[in-house]
Amino acid sequence: MRSKLVLLLAAMLVPATGCKWFDELKTNPQGRKPTEKVPEVSADKLVNFLNDRAERLRSIEYSDTSMRVSGKGIPMAATLRGSLAAAQPRNFRMSSTAKIAGKVDMGSNDQEFWVFLDAPGDSPMYVYASHADFESGKARMPGGIPFEPDWVLQALGMTTFPSTKQYSVRINERERTYTLSWLSASPNGGTVLKEIVFDVDPATGTRPQVKQHILRNGKTNALIATAEIKSAQTERIGIVKGTELPAAVQYPTQIVLKWVEPRFEMDLNLDKATVNALPAGDRGLFARPEIRGTPAIDLARYEYK
Repeated sequence: MRSKLVLLLAAMLVPATGCKWFDELKTNPQGRKPTEKVPEVSADKLVNFLNDRAERLRSIEYSDTSMRVSGKGIPMAATLRGSLAAAQPRNFRMSSTAKIAGKVDMGSNDQEFWVFLDAPGDSPMYVYASHADFESGKARMPGGIPFEPDWVLQALGMTTFPSTKQYSVRINERERTYTLSWLSASPNGGTVLKEIVFDVDPATGTRPQVKQHILRNGKTNALIATAEIKSAQTERIGIVKGTELPAAVQYPTQIVLKWVEPRFEMDLNLDKATVNALPAGDRGLFARPEIRGTPAIDLARYEYK
């Protein structure tokens, strides 16, 4: 059961990146030289970049995904293949199967989220909860690990961030990065520190602009999980409003996700992407499925151990 919990939590934290870097941080058309001092940047500009990205990336589908999982409690590395789809504001669906045996189906819509896991050697597990119950603390993930389904959409670049939050920005001169951070309440009654790491220099080729998403304990600063974007793809999606400049969006093609306790690592490859093609309100794809022989358990009414 321990290995099941780790797999489902890590898989639900699939991260991603956004569109091309905003012009305000460029000092010349060729981009900033690595030897130049990293300039100051306001939190507002970083938040505006994220919101601009969310406006451009309304949906994404990967028809060919593979994830290789390893870690504590998993006797040997396993590879699962499947597909992933997401659409604003809260729609997400990921389905994967292993070559020999095993299946993962997890998702979210505007009302609820769910996780189905069928791993060799264990009974299938199928749990769900409404967003309202989860956010109020009535429903908790198995094991009590702090997890937020909405982080999936944030990592995919589909979340709009309010200007009213208390953000801070940290500069790393050596790594040439900006880190945007803020505190957020977690459903278990505590707080989590969320961080997004940006590359200072304009992204080129397969290098992502948003390099990492991080979750920390809000009180101790202890690391909970990281999602590193190893490579990305940039795709033209039209023209920027009010200009003749091409609009582009960047999405990930390889991600390495690490969960600290229990130790777990997932190497996720995302191929054959389609951007902004899902119909608005596609309830079929993002509806909680009926799975024969495995009833779904409401986490607000039953404590799954």
